[in-house]
Amino acid sequence: MKKVLAIIGIVVVVIIAAVGFYLWRGYQEFLEVQTVQLDPQLTVYPGGGGNSILLTSADGSVALIVDTKMSSAAKKLKNNVTAKEVIIVNTHAHKDHTAGNTLYPQAKMIAGAYTKEQWERESGKDSRYPDITLKPGEEKELKIGGETVRVRNMGRAHSWNDVVVYLVNRRLLVSGDLVFVNMHPAMHAKSGANLAAWKGVLDSLYGSFDIKILVPGHGKISDRSCIDEMKSYFASIENALGDQTKLAELKDKYKSYYSFPGMISFNKVVEFMSSEKKNK
Repeated sequence: MKKVLAIIGIVVVVIIAAVGFYLWRGYQEFLEVQTVQLDPQLTVYPGGGGNSILLTSADGSVALIVDTKMSSAAKKLKNNVTAKEVIIVNTHAHKDHTAGNTLYPQAKMIAGAYTKEQWERESGKDSRYPDITLKPGEEKELKIGGETVRVRNMGRAHSWNDVVVYLVNRRLLVSGDLVFVNMHPAMHAKSGANLAAWKGVLDSLYGSFDIKILVPGHGKISDRSCIDEMKSYFASIENALGDQTKLAELKDKYKSYYSFPGMISFNKVVEFMSSEKKNK
């Protein structure tokens, strides 16, 4: 009996170690930062939490950062910021997009119109509340060197307030977590996620912006086609709810999408949609 228990114990330890390694590897992959230089003044930093962009004026005196990442990735981004004047736009309040804000104590921060309670719940109690908050539908225009930047609160969708940033001359949209590329979206009701509103906002992006390049909240840099892919993803799962055969087929179709156990996955999306449909 002791021998059997010992074998069971070893098996359990091996399983726990394997799961732990899998989670650790997934987390490290999530924190990995890449660098994509689009032009001398504009750099995109995919990964390390939410995707970020760094736009500087030609003389290097002013910098715009959209989303500041988290953990060690936030520090890697900070190392590339040399401008004296820094403006930060947070597309929404989730920590993987805002945790690096604390590295820029003198920066001017712009975000959606979260209440202070909502902001602290999503971003952390020690997170500084934005200096400028935009109400749903409100837009602010910035000048960074020769670039005109439009910052607009698209309203509730992925979160209570989803802000996008559009670089007019470059026809580049930073969508935040309104768009995920090759990755299952995070959908949490307590954070404001609402499928109907989300689909409506995706539709409105077409009419609001002339998009050549799209930087999603997570995933590779793309173009406006990834909006259609996001809409198709939502529609296919929504139409398959309650049909296990169709859901199994879709799960296989999207098996290459990035997921993180317990947080983001195909099953989590189905669970959210099913709950939302039930509560209508």
